[in-house]
Amino acid sequence: MTMNMTMKFGSLLLSIVLAFGSLAACSSSTNNEGSNVSNTINSSDEGTKEETYEISLVMPAIGPVPKDVQAVQDKISKIALEKINATVKINMISIGSWEQQLNLMTSSGEKLDIFYNFGATYAPSVATGKIIELNDLMDKYGQDLKKQFDPNYLNSAKLNGKLYGVPSLKDYTTGVPGILMRKDLVEKYNINLDSIKNIDDLDPIFKTIKDNEPKMVPLTIGLTVPADKYVWYDKLTNRFGVLPGFDNDLKVVNLFETKEYEHFVNKMRSWFKAGYINKDAATNQTANHEQLKANKAFSTFTSIKVGSLQRESRNAGQELVFAPLLPNNYSTTSDVLLGLWSISKNSTNPEKVMEFMNLMYTDKDIVNLMKWGVEGLNYVKQSDNTIDYPEGIDAKTTGYYVQNFLVPNVFLTYVFKGDSLDMWELTAEDNRQAIKSKALGFNFNSEPVKNEITALNNVVEQFAKGLETGALDPAKKLPDFIDKLKAAGIDKVIAEKQQQLDAWAAANK
Repeated sequence: MTMNMTMKFGSLLLSIVLAFGSLAACSSSTNNEGSNVSNTINSSDEGTKEETYEISLVMPAIGPVPKDVQAVQDKISKIALEKINATVKINMISIGSWEQQLNLMTSSGEKLDIFYNFGATYAPSVATGKIIELNDLMDKYGQDLKKQFDPNYLNSAKLNGKLYGVPSLKDYTTGVPGILMRKDLVEKYNINLDSIKNIDDLDPIFKTIKDNEPKMVPLTIGLTVPADKYVWYDKLTNRFGVLPGFDNDLKVVNLFETKEYEHFVNKMRSWFKAGYINKDAATNQTANHEQLKANKAFSTFTSIKVGSLQRESRNAGQELVFAPLLPNNYSTTSDVLLGLWSISKNSTNPEKVMEFMNLMYTDKDIVNLMKWGVEGLNYVKQSDNTIDYPEGIDAKTTGYYVQNFLVPNVFLTYVFKGDSLDMWELTAEDNRQAIKSKALGFNFNSEPVKNEITALNNVVEQFAKGLETGALDPAKKLPDFIDKLKAAGIDKVIAEKQQQLDAWAAANK
């Protein structure tokens, strides 16, 4: 999904495309990632019979709703019944109708206990009273859950010192921005990867491919555009006011007026005019790796995290190599809060729901059911911690699968065949070593400027993808884009964001 689509859905996905990337956990010096703890919480008084509580869990389906949800639900309920005297009803909603249906459920008072909350809708959910505070509940019923987190990352989810959602444990970094290239062609044309330091260094490489591989586009752009991956700033929830260099002394600026953005869109325009980019880049909704797989493209932009290169190569059906275009890996609030699990105001038993949330983050069987589905039906084990699809089943035909960012704790999930066995240990190390944005922990509440945000999203929909794929001429369209952003209220949004950021900084000295 593109950055524009991300904003259109309230930044629900990522730089989904993104966002689709991969994702991670926290410091092992303070957490027990990968550990399967014992869960024996009992909220009932000793000697009394507690009535079994059915927990209503709602989560999005990125694509068709998996057909084996019922089988997964039954297995999870069996575990929860034994450990906390609860069963679970899972309702997966297609992402296309996610926001509308979830709003209807929360506003109508329908039974709803726990749901996945995308990062961009987290603060608004708090502001509108859709979710409840978790501090005391976690201290009493979620102690094992709390131990899984580096406090720096868990505290990033606090609003005014209070926790209303628990981030999914995953990779909490931007990834290193760069370019993926077909290894066979890199070797064929003696391309020196060490010579690639920035986007300007790609010009002669693309020319070589263009001149010698006439049936192949040097750079493919599809569902994910380069601007989703080539990020040199903290977007502070959305791109309407950013921190260049992930610091900038906490001074918020208009991204689209920066020299860096101007240089980037001009570079994309020059590649587009030279025929280095597919002509349908601004409208193409095909996954980028499909063009590589079809031998129609040489390269694509990406951001590399642990295991990304292996997965990208597997998806492309051939070996790829990577060259970084920016030097560092950062952690931002947006990376941590891609999504959280929150307890609905509609819940009639939040204590029991927190007990279950504790299991969601610590019980390996439940975590793998939520990620991979049912053993034998949706996957088979190859060893204690590695799995593959059953015979006759593949990624397209399996009856159950969810993306990593939806899983409460990916560090407890099995490693799929072909991935590095130590990928989760390496991911945790990435989280520890990543440079923390100066604004890590800041959450922008867009409610005061929600009308302006809607108007700005409409302007971005009109201009951004065309500019960021080279289809539109920046000399003619970038000034128009900036003028329309100002007319839509971007300066007001930036001022509001700066005010909130200053208040956050003052409270966190």
